[in-house]
Amino acid sequence: MCSRVYDMTFRLSPSSVLIALALTVLLAACGNQNSTMPPIVVTFTPGFTPPPTMVAGTTAGIAATITNGPQNSNTVGWTVTCGSEPLCGSFDPPSTPSTIPTTYTAPATIPTDNTVTVTATYGGDSTKSVSATITIN
Repeated sequence: MCSRVYDMTFRLSPSSVLIALALTVLLAACGNQNSTMPPIVVTFTPGFTPPPTMVAGTTAGIAATITNGPQNSNTVGWTVTCGSEPLCGSFDPPSTPSTIPTTYTAPATIPTDNTVTVTATYGGDSTKSVSATITIN
């Protein structure tokens, strides 16, 4: 069995190299036009999840994480509801960057049904949120 080695030399002009480079960049910029962005998800941040129970008038640090949101728009808005509106407690501050805790202060008196629902909502899309129920004792 014989094998032959061929010595071939290619000579490209600088303009050919530039054209090839430009075409490569243009094709890379196109990307996959059929791809979809992953969904934006709101979750409570581990270590800063709402507690299952709180004593009236006490505080808790709560944080939420925005996943797959634009880097410049990861704001979380905080709301609380209960059967004794508007005496459901408060957040300070009422909005935070993703993963940064807010301080929730439970209502001074126990609300109707003994529960409040805290909600973290993505600032860029009000349909993206996460909620938890806290029992107030």
